[in-house]
Amino acid sequence: MSQTLGHASPETTLPDGTLELDGRSLSVVLDGRPRRFHYVWLRDNSWAADDRVRQSGERKLFTASIPPDIAPTVASWAPERGLEVLWNDGQAATYSPAWLRRYDYSPAARADRRRTVTLWSETAGEPPRFPHAEVVAGREGQLAYLDAVREFGAAVVTDVPSEHHEVERFARTIGHIREVAFERVHNVRHDPAGYNVAHTPGELKPHTDMPSYNWPPSIQLLHFLTNQATGGESTLVDGWAALAELRRDAPHHFDVLTRVAVPFQLFSDDEDTWAENPMVQLDTDGEVRLFRFSNQLAQPLSAPFDQVEKFYDAYRHLGQIIDSGRYRATFKSADGDLLTVHSHRVLHGRMPYDPTSGARHLQDVYMEFDDLMARRRVLRGEHKPIPAQPQERS
Repeated sequence: MSQTLGHASPETTLPDGTLELDGRSLSVVLDGRPRRFHYVWLRDNSWAADDRVRQSGERKLFTASIPPDIAPTVASWAPERGLEVLWNDGQAATYSPAWLRRYDYSPAARADRRRTVTLWSETAGEPPRFPHAEVVAGREGQLAYLDAVREFGAAVVTDVPSEHHEVERFARTIGHIREVAFERVHNVRHDPAGYNVAHTPGELKPHTDMPSYNWPPSIQLLHFLTNQATGGESTLVDGWAALAELRRDAPHHFDVLTRVAVPFQLFSDDEDTWAENPMVQLDTDGEVRLFRFSNQLAQPLSAPFDQVEKFYDAYRHLGQIIDSGRYRATFKSADGDLLTVHSHRVLHGRMPYDPTSGARHLQDVYMEFDDLMARRRVLRGEHKPIPAQPQERS
């Protein structure tokens, strides 16, 4: 056990478990480097029996009840148990080495945990392909498919039975269907009376679906029951790669698209969806989180007068990148192909086709990326939190 007050020289190599305490935080050396934790954060995340619901591990301690001057009365390190603290509110808590490593919030640890993806090159190839039997039948096949969706934003499942509502059955093996205002299972085929441009045989420019929701569905499954018509090649564009080019070459245009709200609407005779948001939403680290792009669903802009032309300059620039052929995959989908698209990132579309040359019928459903990633964590055994200290048995 050791406890050190003050700060050691950066050149000094200290053994694991060396503690340094100051007025608001402490550091503990793990794997040869100090890791700092605020007292309030440690107290708030206690796994002491009084602070947790025993049967579920959920938090019972009410954060607002933690005193502003919370601090250790005693702090020590035991190699097997980890950090042991007696807090000045009377609670004793233990924080294991494995727990401290997992939840370390230092810049290096946060960077290591940050999800990174592979942006498509300017000459993108087809998305990864996986046999249906392997995805639905076993852990390894399903993990490979989910890893690809996470990494590349799109994947194709091949040889899916060409049966009505098979896309819905497949969705249940990997997550949960997202209900929207329109059909649960949407039929996409030539329909002169259809309410959407997808029901026409003309070119469908790359777009994301349902920007007319404040939170658009983030996964779309498109199942080709049959695709025998001439033309109609599928097109995918990595929207995040297009935005990376825009941000690099014209950061002022990128900034405009994160600030100016665009209204989108999709409606039918019986339903209506409308939302007004910037096309690009960033996370707290300034990285792209959500991309909305649907030229066909955009409604008249309502923005401050001095922002209108700036928006159109930025929108034109981005549209030219998306329409340039860079970061685009173009391929003919076969009967039984099921295309998965992370639609907060990847835009989808199709080339024009001749509806008199053969049948073309898709069925699609929406899901949430969060649910697919939850399925991935469950399959990998990563979804359950680890207790900070040994739990008492009932």
